[in-house]
Amino acid sequence: MRTYLMASLGLLALATSATAGPADVNAQAFYADAQQLMGKGMRAMFDKRTKPRMAQLKAAAELAKAENDRATAKGQPIYCVSDAERKKGLNANAVVEMLGAVPESERRRMTLAQAWRAALIREYPCR
Repeated sequence: MRTYLMASLGLLALATSATAGPADVNAQAFYADAQQLMGKGMRAMFDKRTKPRMAQLKAAAELAKAENDRATAKGQPIYCVSDAERKKGLNANAVVEMLGAVPESERRRMTLAQAWRAALIREYPCR
């Protein structure tokens, strides 16, 4: 019975992690890693965390953009980025700074996708 229970819990954990998307990582864990990587400067490119974290942020950004595009089509955008700001883009420092503006108490209980959405709303409010 005990073996069956342990195997069931293991399969449940595996199924949960298999369905979790890259943007479902904890926002605070992502932010802490991002700060450490920023402190490394150019050496961060050789850190094994860099590529996965970049993919996670890309996935979170795609989710936020898709949600905003749907809301904009309905006439109620979630955040509003000007064309000039969109062309300029964001560098890594700006991304980390935007995520840092989300209070740590909130980041601890948010996914990266939720925190990135909150950061975009804070940085680019629709007026």
